[in-house]
Amino acid sequence: MEENLSVRAAKSEDLADVSAFLQPFIDQKFILPRTSLEIELLLRHAFVAENSSRIIGFAAVEIYSKKLAEIQCLAVSADFRRKGVGKELVNRCVARAKDEKVREVMAITATEQLFQECGFDFALPGQKRAVFLQTEES
Repeated sequence: MEENLSVRAAKSEDLADVSAFLQPFIDQKFILPRTSLEIELLLRHAFVAENSSRIIGFAAVEIYSKKLAEIQCLAVSADFRRKGVGKELVNRCVARAKDEKVREVMAITATEQLFQECGFDFALPGQKRAVFLQTEES
């Protein structure tokens, strides 16, 4: 990651700035819409990437149980992609899950390359696979 970029744990005071940062990604359907309350809850296990105190990246890990967590809301400003920001955000989320003693971390993504570079794969040992059913059209 570049020298002038930093990644830190999110704080509750980041709510408005994170919501504003995520909105264009939501508008473009890169990430799912989230209410302010949902984002506020995600901040507990979230990370913010900054450049000169401006948010340029965000990711959170939602912990469902000691067995499973999910990386959510991964977003990086276009000008800062391919500079290690996304990878650092994913690694921080995985580290938080490990700290919380969660056994498995998943990510649902349309672009799997970054996650594969961080050690994710399409199946877990023993050939576990995720299957989905869409109940509503998007």
